[in-house]
Amino acid sequence: MNEERSPWLDERRLRLVDALEERRPELANMYESALILLEAAPGWMNGRTRVSLISHAMREVMNRVLGAMGRPTTPVFKPTSSDQIKKLPDLLVRHPELDLERGGDGQVAVPAEVASAMARLFKAAVHEKRRVRGDVAALLTDDGNDGHAAVDRWVAAKAFFVKWTHLHDHEVDPSSLPSDPEILTNIAIFEELFDGVITAFFARKHAVEDLLAEINATEGSADE
Repeated sequence: MNEERSPWLDERRLRLVDALEERRPELANMYESALILLEAAPGWMNGRTRVSLISHAMREVMNRVLGAMGRPTTPVFKPTSSDQIKKLPDLLVRHPELDLERGGDGQVAVPAEVASAMARLFKAAVHEKRRVRGDVAALLTDDGNDGHAAVDRWVAAKAFFVKWTHLHDHEVDPSSLPSDPEILTNIAIFEELFDGVITAFFARKHAVEDLLAEINATEGSADE
């Protein structure tokens, strides 16, 4: 651990950085960068840029740490909902008569091609939402319970960072930016939950190592 970084990190944060370093160093660097930007406010950096960079770093950490910890992840639904949405304009061009907003008895007849496209899009959207929660549950819970409160907290915190990552096409009123305590609260959710994960992970690892050492010692005694 670089001693120059220590002032930014308390005991738990050092533990998290070490765990990330062991599994995927770039994630440790992302996490540290978010903390440094949160603790320091460079005079040349405006508030929106700072919030964006912190949020981007934390979003990447929370997205990639699942794979870094070796947890099973749900296969991606193909084609993805975003890929399917890109094809909708061409679909509508082929069916200029389609009017989904037409009033009447509440039912709108659509061509088979359109119905099929919508069915695939719905399936992809549902699968992707479940996939996010399922993958988080695989990281945080022993039984993959995607309804667990810890999963809700993780997903909400990540949604916070996703919201503030992109700049979009309009400027944001500085008064509407999240405060440092608000950002810290969401980082703390990640820290609390991930700390529980690595504590359990290393406890199991040490238990296995102790068991193997005991077995090896037993076998060694038997050979004497």
